[in-house]
Order: sequence, then C-alpha cells, then structure tokens
Amino acid sequence: MSKSKVSVVEASKMAGVSRATFYRHITEKKISTTQDDKGNTVIDVSELVRIYGNKLKSLEEIEKEETDQLDESETERDSSLGLKIQVDMLKERLKDYNEERDRERNQLTEQIEALKSQLARAEEQRIKSEDQKNKLTLMLTDQRSDSDRLAAKDAVHNQKLTELEITVKTLIEKQTRMIEESSKKKGLWRKLFG
Repeated sequence: MSKSKVSVVEASKMAGVSRATFYRHITEKKISTTQDDKGNTVIDVSELVRIYGNKLKSLEEIEKEETDQLDESETERDSSLGLKIQVDMLKERLKDYNEERDRERNQLTEQIEALKSQLARAEEQRIKSEDQKNKLTLMLTDQRSDSDRLAAKDAVHNQKLTELEITVKTLIEKQTRMIEESSKKKGLWRKLFG
C-alpha cells in the first residue's frame, strides 16, 4: 500500500536526486512541506507528482532497486572492483550528509540572525512607542500614581523580554542538538574510514 506522505529521504529517492538537490528543489520549485507529529519534514506524494510527473518512482520500485543493488553488491563483494564501488558510494553518501549538515547549520545560523534582527527592530519599535506614549502622557492627565504607572510599564517590558529570551533559548537548544547529532554521525564515519 502506498503512503500519501513521505520523508525527505524517500522523496529524494522517488525523484531520483540526492537529498541536497531535493532541498534545493524545495526552495527553487516551491515544493510544499509539512511536519508530522514527531516534527519531521514530510511531503505529500501528490506534490511530488505535480513537480516531477512521470519521472517519479514509487516506493515499491525503489525498494526493489535497492534490493537488486544489494543482491548485486553481495555477488561482487569478493572482487576489488565491487569494494571500490561500495567505497565510492559511501563517499558520495558522506558528501551528501556533509552538504546537508552544512545546509542545516547555515539555515539555523540564518534563523538566529533573523531573530536577532527582529529583536533589534522590536526594541527600536518599543523605543518609538515609548516616545509617543510619553508625548501623549504629557497631553493627558493620568489619575494613577507614579509608582502604579511604572509598575505597569515594567510588567509589560518584563513579559516581552521573557518571551524573547524563551524564543532565543529554544533556538540555541535546537542548534546545539543538531550540532551534537551531526558530531555523533561524524564520529561514526571517522570510525569507519579512519
């Protein structure tokens, strides 16, 4: 039975491109993506049909091809040519993995920079709003005491600051997790290839 939504890895195999190329296609060809309940990026198969048309392979065809490739590689295991092909495939996968990791790192860095710039703009806007509020306050009489007015301002500012700190901490934690995961994967490749 065919699935209606597939992972990025499955989608790239169905389209016959590397994961790095598929990530580029998401941006360039405006491929719609969603998140599953675990937070993983998934793509609707109908969206892949819209973009790739008849070139798209089914998951069953891919599984059969991979099984056939495994069968062929087992028969060639004893030959040095077969081993060289396997090493080359692993090098290509490692290259794709490194490209994907770099792309993800760059994406997180861009998100952090965008949040910093949003924070700076928000601070500028807050200052402008504060100036306008002060001008209006001079024109109107406020019946509250000075301490009540200051307490109200402080409460609003503290709430906004807390929200911004939570957002920045969340992004930093995500980036740290991704870097740790990529370091673990990188360590595995070092063990395999010295």
